[in-house]
Amino acid sequence: MTAKKRASQGASGLNRDASRLTRLSLAMTASGSQIERTSWQTQLQTAINNLFNKKQNDTLEQALDYLWVENPPACDALAELIENHAETLTEQTTFDAILLAVPLLAWSRYTISGGRVNRQRLQSLQELLQEHILATGTRLSMADILYSPDQLPQGFIETRAMLQQLVASAISGLPLTIDTKNLPPAGEYVADVRYLFAAVLVDKNAPIFHWQQTDITLDEALQTWQAKSTDLFRELLPGCHLKLLLPNAFFNAWRRLEDEARPFSVRAAIQYLCETLQVLPAELFAVVSACYDQTLEEYRIGFGLISSPQVLHGVVWPLIGNEQEDGDTLSHIERELSDLGKVTILTSTIPMEYCEDCGTPLFPNPQGELQHPEMPENSTDIPKLH
Repeated sequence: MTAKKRASQGASGLNRDASRLTRLSLAMTASGSQIERTSWQTQLQTAINNLFNKKQNDTLEQALDYLWVENPPACDALAELIENHAETLTEQTTFDAILLAVPLLAWSRYTISGGRVNRQRLQSLQELLQEHILATGTRLSMADILYSPDQLPQGFIETRAMLQQLVASAISGLPLTIDTKNLPPAGEYVADVRYLFAAVLVDKNAPIFHWQQTDITLDEALQTWQAKSTDLFRELLPGCHLKLLLPNAFFNAWRRLEDEARPFSVRAAIQYLCETLQVLPAELFAVVSACYDQTLEEYRIGFGLISSPQVLHGVVWPLIGNEQEDGDTLSHIERELSDLGKVTILTSTIPMEYCEDCGTPLFPNPQGELQHPEMPENSTDIPKLH
């Protein structure tokens, strides 16, 4: 759950366990020395571990929601500890383990693939990870599913359960086949994200990543990863334009992908419309409007042809984390739209309205009116854009 989503939920009705989490988090944040901070952190980690054992996702979320309103620094501190517990195993005496996410962005005029990855390709990906991303001497087990956002673990408890399942597979040396019958179907979008997951096991306190053992920078590691693995991902996702991101621990990779997905979706919308309608960017308009609930939640961007007021497609640009209305988000959006023939930034705000029939967000046209995006009747039927 993103921090902007937390902000809309408010602070009320804490149960006893959630109250204890918030009290310990506030004390840790206010501590005046590292020794005191370590003492509070140890108590907090014990409380978090107990809640994981009791599978109390709601209590963890309740404490985070409360602190987001009352004390954001304490919320960040608590979230870091909860996420660390969800994505790592350190209680074993001989090894540590981490849940590795392998993220990528894709857009296509056709359906973006997902689902089962065959054994040969999975083995090739594992070899690439061990050669270019992971430290020497690591062991890993990969899930054989290319996940969509709709199929990700739904909470901290579920995230740790996925890690534990993968760790057991790595220890046994047997391949892991994911049961897909309980996974929801992937949504059909022109632009979307995909993930592969693995458990990485290392000797106690040993390095996990290649950049911990060499002088290579993260940017250099990403460039190497993209150069070496892009062809294999093109085989997994035929007919797609791809952007590969650096594999990393689950929550780090997820946040990075969430941030990168926004400009990627805008660029994908422009390229898609140009290819589908056989027009140049200069023939397109974009209308950008701030969209509020109680606070600014997102920007909505309506796209169409300058020759017509009809919105053909739309992209939602959500605010993430601590982004504020007076930040540079709007400037970033304008830069992504700079090649279009006409860009309108509405000074009025619009409500977060959706189509009552299909749930699609409504987007502004040049007159500031909300419209359901509709492609011309003679265009190819296509999935919707994010």
